[in-house]
Amino acid sequence: MKDQHCDIVVIGAGSAALEAAIAAKGAGAGRVVMLEKAPEPQFGGNARYSHTGFRFVHSGAEELRGFVPQIDEALFRRMHLPAYTREDFLADLARVTQGRIDPVLAAAMVDGSNAAVHWMRETGVKFETEKTTEVAGKLYMSPGINLHPVGGGPGMLMALREIALNKGIEIRYESRVRALHGNERRVEGVGVSSPEGEYDLSSRAVIACSGGFQANREMRARYLGANADLMKVRGSRHNTGEVLTMLLALGAKTAGHWQGAHMSPIDGKAPDFETPVKPDGRGNAMNRYDYTYGITVNALGRRFFDEGEAKHSLTYAKTGRAVLNQPGGVAFQIYDQTGIDLFRHGRDYPATMFEGETIADLARKAGLEPAVLEDTVSAYNAACRADVAFDPSKPDGKRTEGIEPRKSHWAQPLVRGPFRAYPVTGGVTFTFGGVEIDTGGRVVNTSFEPIRGLYASGDVVGLFFHNYPSCTGQTRNVVFSLAAGRNAAAFARENG
Repeated sequence: MKDQHCDIVVIGAGSAALEAAIAAKGAGAGRVVMLEKAPEPQFGGNARYSHTGFRFVHSGAEELRGFVPQIDEALFRRMHLPAYTREDFLADLARVTQGRIDPVLAAAMVDGSNAAVHWMRETGVKFETEKTTEVAGKLYMSPGINLHPVGGGPGMLMALREIALNKGIEIRYESRVRALHGNERRVEGVGVSSPEGEYDLSSRAVIACSGGFQANREMRARYLGANADLMKVRGSRHNTGEVLTMLLALGAKTAGHWQGAHMSPIDGKAPDFETPVKPDGRGNAMNRYDYTYGITVNALGRRFFDEGEAKHSLTYAKTGRAVLNQPGGVAFQIYDQTGIDLFRHGRDYPATMFEGETIADLARKAGLEPAVLEDTVSAYNAACRADVAFDPSKPDGKRTEGIEPRKSHWAQPLVRGPFRAYPVTGGVTFTFGGVEIDTGGRVVNTSFEPIRGLYASGDVVGLFFHNYPSCTGQTRNVVFSLAAGRNAAAFARENG
């Protein structure tokens, strides 16, 4: 095939890539070409398998009302929507990453989050409110997590793709990047492998939005620890890390937690790749995030982590690793009817589960030793404080005493049958190790200098450590995609 030229190449066609391409075009870029390795029916990366919520700084109900004009006023007034401040967001990031997140990039993401989500709405993405928990007639959400796009990830991808195509952005499917042209100082295009053949696509700037390496068994085994190659992958099978490897070979500096990843508890019978979303797009059908309202035991019938450490939005992304480290890499979430009645996930779609009138009956059906599970539940029930009120709307301090591991909040005895056990395993969504960028989305080399003409956003960027606050990934994407797209457009103009 003949070699070709454009102003900006965007590698990928997921949410970060589409946002970067739209931002570049809006900033005056000429010809923008997106290269998507996946065939068209599978485009979109991990967003295709997620509800894609956004955590961002906002002033509360009055501001959020502008995002959801379609909601009935009486219903909206029942929603508890306090402001989520800059200090709140930075504190959540510092806490869950154990203080290791780059403070400059963290501040840039937090400070840009409000304008970025408003840009999404102004660009044409429609929003709806997150799931709620009802307490005394009031509807509560996890702090800072209030909105996600209508139709979830698939809905957002379709909306962004339509916006991109209407702006004249070209999307080429089944187009794998096989080479980056340049060096640690300057990048000037890519080599492409397509069904029609191989060709070089030169450009004034390249924006890498190619995702992490979570779908690559060999890289998971190399970086993520024992049995990581056996993990199920919640997201796209196409995020296999080859562009990330090329970036490192070119001389890009590494960043983020290379032994860390978003690993959440999912249905034990989930497929190896691409767990399905719910029919309405509002979340992944295989998520098992209601563990805060019950206990979780391993295959030996014993608890192994603090299920009530914090709201699930601050713990779920590390809980899958805790499960994976147990015998056989499996566990069982145990609930009584009080916990089941509070489910936010798992109620409206089929799930692998067992039900029993007694704990012993439940254990037999789940394949656990009845005497051990009875002992675990009995010890847990006896350790639950009776002098603190149970309040599922917030961390309530209703903890256990005298057992290890403790449960810090929502420690309600399991006494109302019938009881249920949901088998779970660890599922990886995206990896935390990637390349370093500056606040303008420029990729930094190992001499701590920006590589001219090279930008990045999304999971290919290294940012998080140990854990991440729920719905921060999409916020990271749009903040740094806007920066990358706008700066790439300016660079292309200056070097035209």
